Amino acid sequence: MSADSPSDRPDRELANGETRAVVSAASRGDGDAGRGDTDEATPDRAEVADLRRENARLRQRYEALRRGRYRQTATALAALGVAGLLGGAVFPPVRETLVVLGAIGLFAAAVTRYLSPERFIPVGVGSSVFGAHASNHAAVVDELGLQDTMVYVPDADRDAVRLFVPEHRGYALPDAEALRDTFVVSDDELARGVAFNPSGGGLFDEFERSLDGPLGGDPETLARQATDALVELFELAETATAEADADDGRLTVRVEDCRFGSAETFDTPVASFVAVAVARGLGAPVVAEVAAGEEMDFAVTCRWDVEDDEEVESSAGAASEVEGESEEAEAETETEADER
Repeated sequence: MSADSPSDRPDRELANGETRAVVSAASRGDGDAGRGDTDEATPDRAEVADLRRENARLRQRYEALRRGRYRQTATALAALGVAGLLGGAVFPPVRETLVVLGAIGLFAAAVTRYLSPERFIPVGVGSSVFGAHASNHAAVVDELGLQDTMVYVPDADRDAVRLFVPEHRGYALPDAEALRDTFVVSDDELARGVAFNPSGGGLFDEFERSLDGPLGGDPETLARQATDALVELFELAETATAEADADDGRLTVRVEDCRFGSAETFDTPVASFVAVAVARGLGAPVVAEVAAGEEMDFAVTCRWDVEDDEEVESSAGAASEVEGESEEAEAETETEADER
């Protein structure tokens, strides 16, 4: 066998310090074709193994650096706390202030040291996971031939909101119990469609827990609270501006630099959160529309039914007339009884 024989290559490469798999004696006897495939696949497997080891090493290093930063912060806070307590003993005129600062420093050091930092999921990972669910829901709507209308209907009994996609353009809203099913099959054909848990439902629950006061009951307050949450709390957008018109039953939120979802995404989280917040705050069904823009990522428009003031006044007038007639009838009945 010559020096260039293929069967001798693994041994020579191993002697030269290259990372290759050792070919067993059995594999050497399988023929030249089998040895050629093994030689071609071995470098790829070795490279993948090296990359995995490097990724694991980088993760461990990152975790060690992060823990080191938190330990350094805790040590600095503890040192400040001890210095404050010692200063309180040395400087009696400002003892109370220094003791309080020292106690705060020690408490902050203990919290920083023993409470592990929260783990964050990259936006790309969250978008890919949500995208699969959104595409599945969109496929269900498309294959059933449903409308593009999205109605966010509050369920007061469960403190929740359901997303209703109707079958007919001139739809009717089903009752709350029917909306708890995924496939809404009602005796009324106009009330048929599908119902989902909106993607903004969980965001709203987190938003509601973070509120300092009550949820707004008017469009202006809801617009301010929703935009602040999108930018400051969830950081789903760089900027969000709102315009509300209570008389017209409309609220529009313009979103720029959205970090999660897009205008084409089914039940995109930003629009879903705004619609859920408006539906919960007003206690009324809300129709949400998402439109892409040139100077912004997209605009979310929420619409709800507004009771006409003239109808309210006429109904109130009719009620007062009925009350007046009933009072007159009672007075006449009492008069007739007295005469008898």
